[in-house]
Amino acid sequence: MSGTVALEDKWPVLGRHAQAAGWLRLWTDLGRAPRTIDVYARGLSEYLQVCEREGVDPLTATSAHMQNLCTPVVD
Repeated sequence: MSGTVALEDKWPVLGRHAQAAGWLRLWTDLGRAPRTIDVYARGLSEYLQVCEREGVDPLTATSAHMQNLCTPVVD
């Protein structure tokens, strides 16, 4: 679990989403490599930050939400 605490320090958004932190703890407890957990945490943190910025609940976001959030804006 100490790996998750370090990840929450690195990506504070994980501390605001208990289920996300729990998901990472599950993978840590299953013995995934530290670098794998780090990559998962980074991607999950980016997703959570976008959801927070756009006011989308990460637990109920649909593929349509994600398509709109992930599509780059081109002038």
